[in-house]
Amino acid sequence: MFLTVIDENAGFEAVSVELTLRQTKIRHLQLKDMVCVDPETSLGETIATMQRRRNGCALVAAGSNLVGIFTERDLIRKVVGRDQAGLERPIRDLMTPEPAVLSPDDSLLDAVRLMNRGGYRHIPLVDSANRVCDCLSVINIVDYLLECYPQEVFSLPPTPGQNFSEPDGA
Repeated sequence: MFLTVIDENAGFEAVSVELTLRQTKIRHLQLKDMVCVDPETSLGETIATMQRRRNGCALVAAGSNLVGIFTERDLIRKVVGRDQAGLERPIRDLMTPEPAVLSPDDSLLDAVRLMNRGGYRHIPLVDSANRVCDCLSVINIVDYLLECYPQEVFSLPPTPGQNFSEPDGA
């Protein structure tokens, strides 16, 4: 993540990706509408809501307070192939309790570091009272970087360290 962009028109080095991530607050991103369910919501209803809203996770909140997160990974690891009571189980039995969280005022760099360290694809966003604000997805960060650095990202080789002998494209 230490790609440096050169603005050839201006003749000077522009902002690095790291600096952009450090300076950009999560609240500046256009996030997808989150899925939020009550702890007593059934697994079946939670999955149906996630599918309908095309979302890879559901935040689990008691009132407005975050108590857990249920993701596609939870579905695969805790449900698929297991002999369980089925789709009527409450989501509180299957969610990941007390997930790692960030604030909308944290930087994208904080988010990238937390996602990398924990192997997360979704981070709930809460305020100082642990009230649910939103949910940040790794896709949100990728989309943001594509928006800021389209030429640099689309010009990256498919294999790290790969060098082309000739320029590609027109």
